[in-house]
Amino acid sequence: MAQIQGLRVLCFGASITAGLYNSGFQHHPYATRLQDRLQAALPSHRVQVEFDGLSGDHVVGGEYLSRLKPHLNAAAGEGRVLDWLIFQGGGNDLLSGEEPAAIFEAMKKLWQISLQGGTKVMALTVTDTDDQRPQTRESYRKLNEMIKSHQHENFFVADLFSKIPYLGMSQETRKIVWDDGLHFRPAGYDMIGDAVAERLLEVIGAACNS
Repeated sequence: MAQIQGLRVLCFGASITAGLYNSGFQHHPYATRLQDRLQAALPSHRVQVEFDGLSGDHVVGGEYLSRLKPHLNAAAGEGRVLDWLIFQGGGNDLLSGEEPAAIFEAMKKLWQISLQGGTKVMALTVTDTDDQRPQTRESYRKLNEMIKSHQHENFFVADLFSKIPYLGMSQETRKIVWDDGLHFRPAGYDMIGDAVAERLLEVIGAACNS
């Protein structure tokens, strides 16, 4: 009998990771869709996808580090490895006027802590918004370009900003996907789960074939 392999994934971030919609009265985390997609594609694995999304949290000066460390320490204490960290953040920082460079530096520290413990990191770009002001677009562009340009062993990126553009769909579809111009409805969070699953499976497949 073939041995069942484990695959442990932590989706980590703020309100997008929590799946917030309907003004926070309801949640639909993309981790649920990701779990289903990974398990269907990897029947020889025991897939476990967890999520930790704290609405309103900031990468700079927030609780990202204090929240992340217990997850990594718990895995190490049990003699197991957290295989993947799916990291998303920075949107709240940008909305608060934080400079993209400062956000990126804080992100890198969080990624490095995970990588040093043997956890692979997949960073998600900051998701799009209905705010079309030039200053907002430029800050989003700068941070996302920094994320996409970062290179490190066992570090990968899934570009959600390009995958789910606010203006890149019909008004009818937008009503189904987007909730308030910043967060998504369940269909949108499922799209995030699909995008992350496809990118993660791409990376896993490339590693198996190398």
